[in-house]
Amino acid sequence: MSIRNKIIAFQVIVALLLLSTGGGTYFAIERIDYYFDRSRLARAQMDTVIRLSAHMNRYSENIAEMLLLGRTELDDFYVARASLEDSFDLLTDMVEEEISFVRSSDERDEEQEELVRVRAMRELYESIDLTAERLMVLRDSGRQAEAVALFRDDIENRMDEELERYISAAIADETEELEVIQTRTNQLEQQLTILVIAICFAALGVSLVAGTMLTRALTRPIRALISGAQAIGDGNLGYRITYDRKDEFSDLADQFNTTAAQLEAQRNQLLEVQSGLETEIGQRINQLEEANSRLKKLDEMRMLFLADIGHELRTPLTVLRGEAEIVLRGNKVVEDYRETLSRIVGLTGQMGRLIEDLLFLSRAEVGAIRFEMEPLVLRDVFEVALGEARVLAAETGVLLQATIDEPFCKVEGDAERLTQAFLIVLDNAIKYSKRGASVDVTLCSTRHDAVVSVRNAGASIPANDLPFVFHRFYRGHQSDNRPTVGSGLGLPIAKWITDTHGGNIFLKSADCETVVTFRFPLIA
Repeated sequence: MSIRNKIIAFQVIVALLLLSTGGGTYFAIERIDYYFDRSRLARAQMDTVIRLSAHMNRYSENIAEMLLLGRTELDDFYVARASLEDSFDLLTDMVEEEISFVRSSDERDEEQEELVRVRAMRELYESIDLTAERLMVLRDSGRQAEAVALFRDDIENRMDEELERYISAAIADETEELEVIQTRTNQLEQQLTILVIAICFAALGVSLVAGTMLTRALTRPIRALISGAQAIGDGNLGYRITYDRKDEFSDLADQFNTTAAQLEAQRNQLLEVQSGLETEIGQRINQLEEANSRLKKLDEMRMLFLADIGHELRTPLTVLRGEAEIVLRGNKVVEDYRETLSRIVGLTGQMGRLIEDLLFLSRAEVGAIRFEMEPLVLRDVFEVALGEARVLAAETGVLLQATIDEPFCKVEGDAERLTQAFLIVLDNAIKYSKRGASVDVTLCSTRHDAVVSVRNAGASIPANDLPFVFHRFYRGHQSDNRPTVGSGLGLPIAKWITDTHGGNIFLKSADCETVVTFRFPLIA
């Protein structure tokens, strides 16, 4: 039996003992209360019978006084008669109450006999009362002698013999009933005392036996667990608890043994780890050296990045200075000044765009650029970028052709930033296309993505340069020896905008053709 079931069995035994004690006590007390109530009713009936006897004597005395004194005592007679009738009513109610209260049929039959006797007493009284009325009529008519004879024969004798006999019988019955009730009450008190003592001793004995068995069932496995814990605490991880019973402590012993086995295995592993610690330290040192090497490389890249910035800004500044010095030398015509100022304006615009791109990327790195994301029909954004690109294409003589295969595809994005990314790629395609060539732009979709492709014919980007086209300040070498334009920041900006939208951007270049492809996740 499991420990849980043993505890439950002990609790059930204690509960049954308590319920037995309570039930026996309640039954005995309830019987005692019953006989107490019977005793109260019997005493009340006896008191009522005694009062009835007193009222009957007073009633008889009032009749005698009326014969001797006349009608002056008639009021006392009526009061005595009313008291006697009230006593009969009260005695009848009390007998009926006791009939409804008693439980056994024998007791109920006895009370029915008392009720019959009370009714007989009342009938006798009513007969005597009629005789009293006749007596007063005889007295009032002057027939005093007949009235006195009638009083002695029909009232005094009947009251002394018949009524007193009923009253004596009633008092004797109530006295006997009280004695029986008192005897039964005393017996019940003795039985209750014996019952409570017996149940208490039985409960004590059963509790001691059950408690001893439960204690033995708990102390043995607890001692085994304490011994195991002490052994483990002393470092003996090979110690195992032996427990052959199937209960909760068996599961606990199994868990204890499993834990000890795990601890032993972990100690062995730690010893193995300790033995190979030098090798691990050597590996960590090598990793630290590699990390240090990467940090040095990153620092070199930072220095190169700063050098590139300095170079990008120094070149236009040097040109600006040269142009200004040429203008300041000697006398120049207006056309010379106009041409020089035009070149200066172009250089300052180039520097301004470079500075704007640098500021944009710097703000992007620190998260200072906010996107107003909303569901967009990609065609609407695409057409805005195409409109601006057509102006650039017209200036360079490049033909821009657009094909929209999926006009209603939707993406989540910022319309302004997407337009900026498309325009960067379109501007590059126009710049690196020959005059009279065409740039093909398409918008289509796959099952999950919206796809925008920009294809231009022109010099291909060398294969060695393709991995770096999205790096800052990278500007590839043209195979046709055309001058390289731009700051090298456009494609990194376009890639950052695309990545922020959860999309991808790809560039392929071969066989005098370059293709840039955007992919953005569709929304329903």
